[in-house]
Amino acid sequence: MRLTNRFVRVFQWIAPVLLTGFVVFGRGLLGAPLGWMAAIGLFLGPVVALLMYIPPVVFVFDRVAAAARKSRLAYDITSYVLWASLIVMGLTLQDGGDDGVYGSVLSEWGVLGDDATVLAFAVAMMIASVAWLATLAAAITSVTLSRHPGTPPAAPVTRADAPFTAP
Repeated sequence: MRLTNRFVRVFQWIAPVLLTGFVVFGRGLLGAPLGWMAAIGLFLGPVVALLMYIPPVVFVFDRVAAAARKSRLAYDITSYVLWASLIVMGLTLQDGGDDGVYGSVLSEWGVLGDDATVLAFAVAMMIASVAWLATLAAAITSVTLSRHPGTPPAAPVTRADAPFTAP
């Protein structure tokens, strides 16, 4: 689980830009045509990315997790759910153009029909919204727990856990 915690601590700073870009432009790289949704994504993408940076910024203030250089399990799980739902959103986002509806990546590949991708996108968007709220709640809870007077201090980082320290 130690590797998972460290992955979340690093990827939480990369994910907002990477996954927002995937939802907006990744469809074009995977074979679906880009239409008006790409233009709308240019304006909404930075807003979503900024919203996705709120939980990591709050999580920085968790003293126990910072001292142990890892994240808490609830924060890890909600982050993974959020990131997975954004990937599903990128694969199922349909686009409209002047000539009608452009299919999503999965409908262009022939995996799902148009109606199924619309439903999958709507479900993934709801899950992403709830997961973002849960990630924010987990970050706030982590900070609250770390500042509680009864919280034991974090385990010290040993030399085996910190391979990049000077000898």
